[in-house]
Amino acid sequence: MNTALVIGVTDGFGLHTATALLATGWRIRALLREPDALPACLHGIDVFTGSSASIDDVRHAAAGVDAIVFGANPPHPRWHAQAVPALDTAAAVAETLGLTLVFPANQQVYDPEDGSVFDESARLHPISRNGSIQQRMESRLELASRRGARIIALRTGDFIGAHSGCGWSGALLKPVRRGYRLLHPGPTGHVHTWANLPDVARTASCLLARREELPGFAAFQFSGYRSSFWQLAEAVSVASGKAVELRPFPRRLLNPLSPAVPLARELGDMRYLWEHDIHLNDDRLRAVLDEVPHTPLPQALIAAGLVVPAVERRLHWSYVQTT
Repeated sequence: MNTALVIGVTDGFGLHTATALLATGWRIRALLREPDALPACLHGIDVFTGSSASIDDVRHAAAGVDAIVFGANPPHPRWHAQAVPALDTAAAVAETLGLTLVFPANQQVYDPEDGSVFDESARLHPISRNGSIQQRMESRLELASRRGARIIALRTGDFIGAHSGCGWSGALLKPVRRGYRLLHPGPTGHVHTWANLPDVARTASCLLARREELPGFAAFQFSGYRSSFWQLAEAVSVASGKAVELRPFPRRLLNPLSPAVPLARELGDMRYLWEHDIHLNDDRLRAVLDEVPHTPLPQALIAAGLVVPAVERRLHWSYVQTT
């Protein structure tokens, strides 16, 4: 039986990938500072008490496993300081033990000035602080692949999914008395790239099943949903049967609030993603997998807990545009 150590198993990519691997017969280990934090849906897996920052703890938990799933995603106030050291520890253990390490990459490493469609050969040229840290993490993984580890990097857009950690979808979409309110940080017609976390996790599971066929550093793009805010509003309305109110994100709040409000600060740093088109070409992924998991967007919104499903589905949608 294959075994994976999941770092960051309490939410986001780690939680969903652990769930997907369990469904395909993998045995899962988790490394947690507080074992009581283990999600109820994962009760029964092997839990090791320790810190992802400790190489001794990670090495102990990884002894005898086949893969490490790196899902650690510290909250925004700590992410900039902790993200690279945590990955460095996991990468060092993967090198030493000759393990496969799965990493959730993202679109923040691309410069929209380089075009609108990016495949795995595109240069990494981040223009934000977050993107620069992501590039450092990917460089560390490339080094690990030359030192004996096998790397699978799956690049996605912004996550949609239950327990998605710092996902934007939950911050921008909220229920209101008449239906839902969707804040748009950029133009309503701008096409943004989103990724359904359960689909991403199932894709990672499929790639792990073929890890021996892949190169030492295997990078893939996951195209996900290509959706404008108009289209996202339509999906919300189809799923809920209720009206969706589109409102611009109050950008006037960004500068005065950014020192104290992590959401505002992060939105300011990532503003270019809401104004420029970044499309992830997934031809390489489709050449490797027989089928790429894909859930229709309305169903994904319901499964994520962002939308309460309609009692009777409506085939039309409505919106209220405000300024």
